[in-house]
Amino acid sequence: MQFSGGNRKRLRLGGDQRNASYPHSLQFYLEPPSENISLIEFESLAIDRVKLLKTVENLGVSHVKGTEQYQSKLEAEIRRLKFSFRENVENEYERRRRDHISHFILRLAYCQSEDLRRWFIQQEMDLLRFRFSILPKDKIQSFLKDSHLQFEAVSIVL
Repeated sequence: MQFSGGNRKRLRLGGDQRNASYPHSLQFYLEPPSENISLIEFESLAIDRVKLLKTVENLGVSHVKGTEQYQSKLEAEIRRLKFSFRENVENEYERRRRDHISHFILRLAYCQSEDLRRWFIQQEMDLLRFRFSILPKDKIQSFLKDSHLQFEAVSIVL
């Protein structure tokens, strides 16, 4: 087995290729990441994702989900940890990449037992729900179309 440390080159994508990798801030994490990352970055991404999911859990207990206070505190934590959550933000590729890779790291780590798996899935669902709730209507349609989900909007009938 051969390991080469200093000779590793990092894959750099151009503007259009970067946008094609992560077209939305919201992801279903269907494809695992295929790039090489350092052990230090692996550890850092895992720790940051755990912090984010612990925040999602704690805010869900201390605040009513969906309230303005819940959303503002969660948004602040996502911003602090440099994860993706808003559409139309410049230079969003690196945040979306961090989000994508860290999700799969924890998916591996939290599959060891049923309790860990349940906790992970619950926090990821709450995070997805938050991200979906703040998407603009045009981005929702675009995301659903790109995800091959076809829904018709229903008007509100009182």
